[in-house]
Amino acid sequence: MAHRSVLFILCFLVMITLAIAQVDTTDNELTSKKTQLDEKNVDLLELQSDLSIQEREFRDIRAEIEKLKQYNKNLEDSLKIKQAQIDSLNDQQNQVENFKLIATTLEEDKELTEEILKSIQQSEEQSSATVPTKIEVDDTEFRARYNEALNLYFDRDYQQSIQKFSELLALSKTHPLADNCQYWIGECNYSKEKYLAAIADFQRVEGLGDGNKSDAALFKIGMSYLKMGNQAEAIVAFKKLEKQFPKSDLLGKAQQYLTNQEKF
Repeated sequence: MAHRSVLFILCFLVMITLAIAQVDTTDNELTSKKTQLDEKNVDLLELQSDLSIQEREFRDIRAEIEKLKQYNKNLEDSLKIKQAQIDSLNDQQNQVENFKLIATTLEEDKELTEEILKSIQQSEEQSSATVPTKIEVDDTEFRARYNEALNLYFDRDYQQSIQKFSELLALSKTHPLADNCQYWIGECNYSKEKYLAAIADFQRVEGLGDGNKSDAALFKIGMSYLKMGNQAEAIVAFKKLEKQFPKSDLLGKAQQYLTNQEKF
């Protein structure tokens, strides 16, 4: 009987030991699971952080794309305006048949000359005020600043564009883009319908830079005179273009005006 009691107690102890071992095993498994879960949470936080960074980068890229779209739209609008101006001139050829050539008197020539000289003087004073001292600038920086000024023109910020181009001319009148700078100053005033100032600006293009804008400047002088209704001076400018630049791409348009001058 005593042996049975001892055996029973031993069995009971074994069962208790097994139960405790099973509990320990379960606790270990739970601890392991918890550790794995913590690691997963850390990984998830890292992924969320990476995703947040990528989202910010995506927003920045999208903002840059929007800026480029706006710039392209402005450029397209500017080109449409130029095309509309050309189309308008073509349409007006049939509407101005009754216009008579304005007789140019010495007094009118004097007045025009005074206006041109005044415009040149103002332009020189502005250049002197904006760039008080000459600063050496390399070709790369010159071209970068030229593109900046040209973008201002396409954005229709004509006054700022004139100032930037004037600053570049004050730095160098021999740089290959110097004549382009002077030409676009004229285009700014032409777009502002300041045709006398534009004529003065276009007349100053010759002799600057590499000279690749001289023919365009002559053509725009003729167009400026047409805008003012001075067909006689427009003919003079177009004939000068025909004589000095017989291979110019603009010669065909100038010859068209010369051929149909009675319809100006």
